[in-house]
Amino acid sequence: MLKNVLLVSVALLMSSFALSEQKVDFGEYELHYIVLNTTEIPPAIAETYSIVRSGKRAFINLSILKKTDNGYGVPTAATVSALQRTLLGQRSDIELQEIKEGDAIYYIGTFTIINQEILWFDINLSLEDGTQFSYTFDQKVWRE
Repeated sequence: MLKNVLLVSVALLMSSFALSEQKVDFGEYELHYIVLNTTEIPPAIAETYSIVRSGKRAFINLSILKKTDNGYGVPTAATVSALQRTLLGQRSDIELQEIKEGDAIYYIGTFTIINQEILWFDINLSLEDGTQFSYTFDQKVWRE
């Protein structure tokens, strides 16, 4: 029962940020990604996934969907790595954990932020069918 409540909570949280969500197509797949402050994550969900809620920390959520004819993507497992870079050239790996709930698969990680900072994220994917994909995006983050 609690797991279902958490699954619904995660779905609601992610849908509330749908306008912030971004995606990129690569062949038969889509990479969906979002970066936000960890204070946006409800306390119960943060506790379940050992996420420290702090105005000084941000959260990245990545998911890979295989495209289908009906328009609904199928969640797909992958080997995923994420690196963050600052304007000054500082680099830091983001430790990701794979979350599987029902049919959904997410790769999440947290990292420390400085206020009003633009970060670049380098994402590398390797899928079971041999497909490899790299993508870089930038995101402004702020402390709360």
